[in-house]
Amino acid sequence: RIESMRENGFFLVTSVTHLDFVKNLIEGLDEYEVMLMYCCWDGYYQIPEQVEANPQYKNFRDLFHQYLNSHTSGHADRQTIRKVVETVKAKEVIFIHKNHGAEL
Repeated sequence: RIESMRENGFFLVTSVTHLDFVKNLIEGLDEYEVMLMYCCWDGYYQIPEQVEANPQYKNFRDLFHQYLNSHTSGHADRQTIRKVVETVKAKEVIFIHKNHGAEL
């Protein structure tokens, strides 16, 4: 699977609870070909009290040399969705939830 991922690229949606899985997945990949799109509040890894209470956020983020901070917890606005799609160069996007009547 790793070779297929290297050849075709991939986008994995996960959480900090899967730290070991992600660490194993990216092991051996070029650190400059892997990017984290960090979509949580940045206080989890920047505020010392938060890091002490929830170290997994900082530990997860520290796995990556390249990252894009894009706080999308809750409902992302149109500009954030566009930024995510353009960053990953998505060929196809499937929205599974939106506010009734919202245009994308």
